[in-house]
Amino acid sequence: MADFTAKQQATKRVDKVKYTRNDKTRRELAHDIVISEQPLQINLHWYKEDDSLESKVFAITMRSLGDEKFLILGLLFSEGIIKNFSDIDDICLDSTFEDTNVQARENSWQVHLVKGKKPKLTSIDRFQTTYSSCGLCGATSLKALELKDPPNLLTLTEDSQFSSDFIYTLADKMRAKQQLFTLTGGVHGAALFNQQAQLLSVFEDIGRHNAVDKLIGHWLFEQKTPQTEQLLVMLVSGRVSFEIVQKAVMTGISILVAVGAPSDLAIKAAQRFELTLIGFSSSQSFNVYCGDWRITQN
Repeated sequence: MADFTAKQQATKRVDKVKYTRNDKTRRELAHDIVISEQPLQINLHWYKEDDSLESKVFAITMRSLGDEKFLILGLLFSEGIIKNFSDIDDICLDSTFEDTNVQARENSWQVHLVKGKKPKLTSIDRFQTTYSSCGLCGATSLKALELKDPPNLLTLTEDSQFSSDFIYTLADKMRAKQQLFTLTGGVHGAALFNQQAQLLSVFEDIGRHNAVDKLIGHWLFEQKTPQTEQLLVMLVSGRVSFEIVQKAVMTGISILVAVGAPSDLAIKAAQRFELTLIGFSSSQSFNVYCGDWRITQN
């Protein structure tokens, strides 16, 4: 996880006018800390069979500054472009920009795959499935996920269960580690827990998907080779869309917990891939939309 100094670099101090209503309206000049938002362009490079270099702009996303390598790793892994950390030869800043153009260089990253690794770019491009309003039907989205060859969650954790008492504690555990949210109130969080409800890592970003990608990328970096023969629980702030479920399924997450609501397609995807999906999680209650057999009552 990024240290506190790095997190502070992802914020900006701005002026504001604050209005307060007591006996009469009070107006005062003040300052605030807000989250920084910058575009991130990911350029993918790999060798073709004739040893010539192929390049593609794989993604452009808005993100909070910091943990870019983890974000890129998580995105490539959840999209099925890489299977292991060893598929990556290098992840680095774009060296084509002049030193004076620091911000442009920090927003453009190069990913070089190892020789012999050709990305599996399906006919259903990831940009088509990025937005809920794109018009693709649920069957097409589920087919796209099937083509990415996700692990079998039912086989991996068929005898594993998680205590309902622990589910009640997860949101508070993540919230206590959300330093950027404490500073700005303007970011989403994603956290990873093991079967003993131990908090393994927390990442934050202005985008829900980015926070999850950073979390997955850090997990992949630490594991090097994915070890999915264990019960892993992922908690996300906000709602759960199909794409969040996709990232959980590709990572071998067994239980996905959200503070907010799931979409109908997220529920369908969870059912299709045997993911336990929980929404509206708090210290007092939660709803299980799929995979209730993984939750035990104590």
